[in-house]
Amino acid sequence: MRTYLWLFCFTFLLAPLFTLADIPETLLLTPSQQRYLAELIRTNPSAKTQWLKVEEEAKGYLNDAPRPLRVIHYEGLLDTDTRRIDTEKSLRDMDKLAAWLFAYYGPQDKLYAQKAKTYILAWAGTYEPTGNPINENKLEPLIHCYQTMKSYFSESEQKKVGYWLAQIAEAEISFPNMPENNWKTKQIKLVGTIGLILNREPYVVYAIEQSKGYIDKALYGDGTSRDLRQRDALSYHVSGLKPLMTLAITMDQLSENKYGLQTFNYQNPAGGSLRKSVDYVVPYALGEKTHAEWVNTKVELDRQRAAAGIAHYQPGTLYEPERSREMFELASYFAPSYQEVLRNLKNDGRNEFNSWFSVLVAAARE
Repeated sequence: MRTYLWLFCFTFLLAPLFTLADIPETLLLTPSQQRYLAELIRTNPSAKTQWLKVEEEAKGYLNDAPRPLRVIHYEGLLDTDTRRIDTEKSLRDMDKLAAWLFAYYGPQDKLYAQKAKTYILAWAGTYEPTGNPINENKLEPLIHCYQTMKSYFSESEQKKVGYWLAQIAEAEISFPNMPENNWKTKQIKLVGTIGLILNREPYVVYAIEQSKGYIDKALYGDGTSRDLRQRDALSYHVSGLKPLMTLAITMDQLSENKYGLQTFNYQNPAGGSLRKSVDYVVPYALGEKTHAEWVNTKVELDRQRAAAGIAHYQPGTLYEPERSREMFELASYFAPSYQEVLRNLKNDGRNEFNSWFSVLVAAARE
């Protein structure tokens, strides 16, 4: 299997704040990158400013208790649905796990790891995987926490969490009629990340194959994507690109070989690529162009959300450039030239780091 994976990879490589419950974007860092991050916090005033916000938030959650769910009621439900509202209360656990992961990356304080462990075990003992990537993508902070803090788990606890994560990956792979849009990219990221964490090569192979297949089918030569053409919303275009970039970085972090830059630059026969689809957003991020969201959406749920009065989904709502910040921060891992776009977002070029996530990406590049 290892030979097959190497041969396939070699062939392949040649060839914001919405009304929904956003989960913080997280990144895995290697031990050496964590040490670099700690030094960056110590010596760089801009990084230190972002870190202090993280530390304050992480400490504020330490007396809380987990609120795990057996079922996540989220995808396909209006923001006003009581089931979704209750789910969002439980998904606050992921905010807390993200904060503890970020705080742990700094001083390696075991207090954060021990607290995160109680939450991870609670969710692993309660949540039943369904394979729905829109719902299960929200577990990303938990998955990254587990990989980073695995040494704090006993052998039996690791076996329990590992079995549960494998169930998630299997359910994702088996989910019927997976749409070739942001659903697919979230599924690919989940399966690939779990494969890397559990050292399950079939999952990694699946993610690599499906990444290439998605770029072939859903990213177009003019820089648009299937998400954009279906939803007429740059917000969905951006959300469909981020998971593949996050996975590519994770592959760089956890694999002997480097896949990230090749995945980012891979171009399908029609000229579509991750890089070109990121570039498509540049003039909107810089304010040179504007995009009226949802005007020609083909998705009934978008129309239902608009009819329910949800502000973000009103046809004609202008795309806000700031919503693309995390995408360009991820892209800057592969191409530092995107840092110029980041400096121009909201005309804030005074600080080297304008978000905690930008600090993480800087550490990941080392």
